[in-house]
Amino acid sequence: MSREDSKRLWKGARFPEDNDSAFLLDVHERGIPGAKRMASYADDHEVDLVIVGAGAGGSTLAQRLARHGWKIVILESGPFWDPDKDWISDEAGQHKIYWTANRIIGGEDPVELGKNNSGHGVGGSMIHYAGYTPRFHPSDFETHTRDGVGADWPISYWDLKPHYEKVELELPVAGQDWPWGDPHRYPHAPHPISGAAEQARRGLRQAGIKVRVGPVGIPNGTFGNRPHCIYRGFCLQACKVNAKSSPFVTHLPDAIEHGVEVRAGSHAVRVEVDEGGRCTGVTYDSGGRQRFQRGAAVVVAGYSIESPRLLLNSTSKRYPDGLANGHDQVGRYLMVQGATQVAGRFPDPLRQYKAPPPEISSEDFYETDEGRGFARGFSIQTVGPLPIAWAEHVLADGHWGHALRAYMRDYNHWTTLGLLCELLPHAENRITLADETDQHGMPVARFDYTQSENDRANIAYGGRVLEQVWEAAGAQDTLRVDRYAHLVGGCRMGSAPEESVVDSDHRAWGIPNLFVCDGSTMPTQGAANPALTIMALASRLGERMAAQKVRT
Repeated sequence: MSREDSKRLWKGARFPEDNDSAFLLDVHERGIPGAKRMASYADDHEVDLVIVGAGAGGSTLAQRLARHGWKIVILESGPFWDPDKDWISDEAGQHKIYWTANRIIGGEDPVELGKNNSGHGVGGSMIHYAGYTPRFHPSDFETHTRDGVGADWPISYWDLKPHYEKVELELPVAGQDWPWGDPHRYPHAPHPISGAAEQARRGLRQAGIKVRVGPVGIPNGTFGNRPHCIYRGFCLQACKVNAKSSPFVTHLPDAIEHGVEVRAGSHAVRVEVDEGGRCTGVTYDSGGRQRFQRGAAVVVAGYSIESPRLLLNSTSKRYPDGLANGHDQVGRYLMVQGATQVAGRFPDPLRQYKAPPPEISSEDFYETDEGRGFARGFSIQTVGPLPIAWAEHVLADGHWGHALRAYMRDYNHWTTLGLLCELLPHAENRITLADETDQHGMPVARFDYTQSENDRANIAYGGRVLEQVWEAAGAQDTLRVDRYAHLVGGCRMGSAPEESVVDSDHRAWGIPNLFVCDGSTMPTQGAANPALTIMALASRLGERMAAQKVRT
């Protein structure tokens, strides 16, 4: 048997060697069994590491280091979910999984915050992500060198590649062999696709656009004690059966088994430092009472709004402008993706709510093409808005009253494609602290955002492509909504403190035992969903910290 035939034979049969999460789950219950016997550390016990945030970055990092004997406390602002008790198959009933605390938005093109870009609770935003798990391309790490825009990362794609592969096996990722960027395969074969996705695939092919099924962080079949996907379509409202991958099922069970304490309902308000400038731990609000957890090192992993807010609020005599902010870089270069969606109407019922929203995608337009008149590009993906989201879609296209009701009755005849346009980093797009305070006594975050002309051109071109796809497919009507997705940036990594917040090892400039490990460290956005890259970054950092290549 050839090596290639062997790979195909074992596709879907491999498990990670140093992560037992899939087998630690209970086949009859959806919570994390180990949570009932989780380690508990006293506040005055100096643990090896205090991590703020139990999302993609913090959870993956904790799992990696716990396997090497590190004593770790994760402080999570939200609740410790029990899917059997807390999650329901209802759009409105699942608003509790989103971070909906008060935030102020501004700029010429303000970004709506909440359900589309912020998670609340153990597992973070990946509890409600759609499930798409593409890699970034090699070009994403050197956009300034290649295209004269954005910024070059201080690491390369090749530094992350082994961690992409490792995390893809842990989730695991299912999809067809991938031809774009660095061509690669996935651990699991692609899922079957719905009639709605088949109609979209037909239109893309007729428009001359390459398309593939996946990639999704949903095993194709059972995986350890995790069940097969039942194609219920509620990925964005949390996967009640634990088929969709998130840190809640892929990394935290193993982390807890190896001694990590996840302290839910614990909102970090300040990272404390001593007179020498080293971190000593984190002050947090628990039930209205402030407590202090000692730690030999601190990792901030609260994502692109809460991480900058925490650093900016952590002022002292030594750091009057907040931590890692000596050059006014904290909170800057925050990015989103242009996520325009265009739906097409067809005579036959398509029922776009069936199956996970992420089914097929194309990266034919990912890289810069000077003939398009702008730098960088976009990807195309199927999405499956449920009825409330569909109503928002119809309203955004200008239909109210009787027309809205007519479109709602016609819901089953529509299918939707979405863009992920790479919007560029700009220093003025940033997080600052407002005068208003929240229930924890912290200043509320203010997020100002304005698109550049390159951003506008990218979104406009992508929208025209989607219209052409539906025209090629024979759609009878189309609806369009312009929107954003996926926050990244705000504490970006770089090669010098004058232009970044952390170095290539996620260490804050000038503070040897403070790290940031989440999407906020990403210097560019790419045209791919960021979850896999965030987990790969955390995996790389964990490997380097465990090997003492990064000392705290």
